[in-house]
Order: sequence, then C-alpha cells, then structure tokens
Amino acid sequence: MSLMILAALVAGFVPLERTVAVVEDNPILHSQVMELLAGMGIAPEGDFETVSGTPGYREALQELVENRLLVQAGIDAGYYPADEEIQALVTEELENNPDMASLDPVYLSRYLAENQAAQVFLGRKIQAAFSEMPMSPETFLAANADLVEEIVMPRGVSWIYLPVLPSGPEYQSAVEELLALRARIMAGESFEELAMEYSDDGSAAGGGYLGTFGPGEMTFAFEDAAFALEPGEVSQPVSTPFGVHLIRLDSREDDGRISASHILRVVPVDSTDIQDTVVEAWGIMGGIETGELSFEEAASLYSLDRTSASSGGDMGVVPLRLWLPAVALGIEDLAPGRCSDPIILAEAGAVVIVQLHENTGRVDWSSYTPAELNGLVQQVIYQDTYYEMVDSLMDEIPVVFLLEDDGAIED
Repeated sequence: MSLMILAALVAGFVPLERTVAVVEDNPILHSQVMELLAGMGIAPEGDFETVSGTPGYREALQELVENRLLVQAGIDAGYYPADEEIQALVTEELENNPDMASLDPVYLSRYLAENQAAQVFLGRKIQAAFSEMPMSPETFLAANADLVEEIVMPRGVSWIYLPVLPSGPEYQSAVEELLALRARIMAGESFEELAMEYSDDGSAAGGGYLGTFGPGEMTFAFEDAAFALEPGEVSQPVSTPFGVHLIRLDSREDDGRISASHILRVVPVDSTDIQDTVVEAWGIMGGIETGELSFEEAASLYSLDRTSASSGGDMGVVPLRLWLPAVALGIEDLAPGRCSDPIILAEAGAVVIVQLHENTGRVDWSSYTPAELNGLVQQVIYQDTYYEMVDSLMDEIPVVFLLEDDGAIED
C-alpha cells in the first residue's frame, strides 16, 4: 500500500481536522501530510504555521494533491472498479498486509478502489507515451538534452558514504544476544532453526536464506562482512542501518556473486544516531578542507561503499534526480571540484559527502548497456508525461490551497 493511501486511511478516523487543501470537493488534511512525512522519516517540529512553512511539508502536500488529482481523473474517466474487483483488491491487500484488518473496511475499500482508478488512468497515459518511444535511445536522449537535464540531472560525482548505525542499550542487547546465538551455532546448533526462531525479518521463514546477490545489491556494511567470509563461515555481529546481523556465507559463485543467510535483530536508528553520523561527516570534511587528506584518500579510508571506495569514491556519471534526489538537491549550486555539506539520505539510512567532478554532466551514452539506456529513456518519458498530465489536470480540476501564507489559491 502506498504511503499516500495509508495516510488517507489513518486520517479517515479524525472527524475534525485542519484542511490544508481541497481538490474538487475532496479535502486534504494536515494529519495526512504529517503521516506522509512520518512515512518518509521526516518529523518537523513546531506549531502549525512553522511546520506548514517548511519545504518538506509543501512537497508532501503537493504529492497528496497530485495523487488526489489522479484519483479524480481516474474516476471521471470511468476507471473506478466494480464491487467484485474492489473485494478482490481488499482480499489481496489483507493477504499481503494482515495489519490492515484493523482498519475500517469501508475506508479500506474506498481508498483501494480510488488508488486503482488513479493507477489505471496513469498507466494508460504512460503506456501511450511509451508506444511512441523512439527506436534509438541514444538519439532520443541526445535530442532531448534539456529534458534530460531537467528530469535526470546527470552529474559526474564522487562520494563518501557513511551509514547511520544504531547505538544505545537496545543495540548492545542485540549484539550480546547474537554473540550468544553465534556460540550456539559454533557448538553445533542449526543456523536455520535459530534464524526461524530469532530473526526479525521475512527471511526467518526460510531459515534466514537471502538468496544470491552481487556487489552493490545489499547494504554496504552487510556486503563488506559477507564478501569477506569463507563458505560456511558465520560472521561476528554486523551493524547496519537495519539493526544487527549474524551472516553466514553459503556459497561463492564463479561470476563473483555470493549466496548468504542471516539472523537479524532489528534495532531502529534515532535522531542521535543521525546526528552522530553528521558530526563524523563534518570531521572528515574538516580534514579535506585543511588539506590533511584529499577527497580520494578520505573516501578510501572512511567510505563504506565498497563499490566506489577503492576508486576514491568515484561514482561516474549518475542520473541524480532519478536515483538520488536528495543529492541532486544538495549539489544544485555546487561548483565543480567542490564538496557538498553532509547530506542525509533518509531512505538509505546514510549520510554522504559529495564531490562534483570538473566535466560534470557530459554523458557518454555509449558506455551504457542497451538495457540501461532503455530504462533511462522510459524513466524520462514517464516523468515528462507525469508532469505534463498533472499540469493539465490542475487546469481542469479545481484545486484550492488553504495554508496561512497562501490564503486560498485556486489553480
């Protein structure tokens, strides 16, 4: 279920709430915006005027408005599902998310149906745009340089990647528990049985088995520990943004990929952990700025991105707005050759320092595989179509914003 739908569901139980926007005849509530922000790991503090004036709040409100526009457009186009389809959607949702059973069934049915109408409407528009996709992705990207810059923002960057790791009494307890489990495994107990009993994630049902993966596919700290093991070896407790793991390397493939299993004890990070990582990042920045270390040396010493640390943090040319929007925002005004301030990547559970390359934005499309090029073109077309569609819907469907400093603004 999307965060937007979940926010709407939760807000549905609040009978009297501050309305911050109206789309057609449908109010968008302050609580919905706050719920969406919470789902993104953002918790602005202060009174309503202070919170509603933050950029994050405005972006979340805009996202909810856009979602409601798509819902209304889907309903107007006749894509609202029939009763039997709605029941099938509810059944599927409850199978995938049993905790949704605690919600009012009327609200659950309504919002799943509306989400379906929006997705069908959006999907058909995107499908029509894709059908006109050019035969040559390179030709399309070269001919639409302005669009690529606006939507993709390709930049040559290097970074120093510092994961935000948990700490405190709960973390220490998890480490001690996993040390005890490791001792039991070393004494002959079954890794799989202990994983099924103690692991906190979905892999527990399969004895902790995570499948096969290669470099760059898992959390960096997890990869570092897993790739350093020999087949059958069990690691010491390993900290990642998700908690603490015991990792067993199951096999090493000829192509460099590995298969592994783990036992995870979830320990959430908190604001103190984030702040400690930011302070660490500023300390590294100080060493770079005083000339004590070059950026490349600092990346090799401190970055926990094993795929780039060995090359001084070099990431190559990255489509920042598509892959790392927080980094795109953080380096918009950065001069080539300079380093950004520490940037928090909430979804990745990390803080990064980014250096912008001198020949930034010069993309050699020939270095991309056909699959990468096709994927990139599809993302550009998707975003362009989405933006055009939302702009068009804003002209067709009445939207009123009700924030203090906006008054009532009708688009």
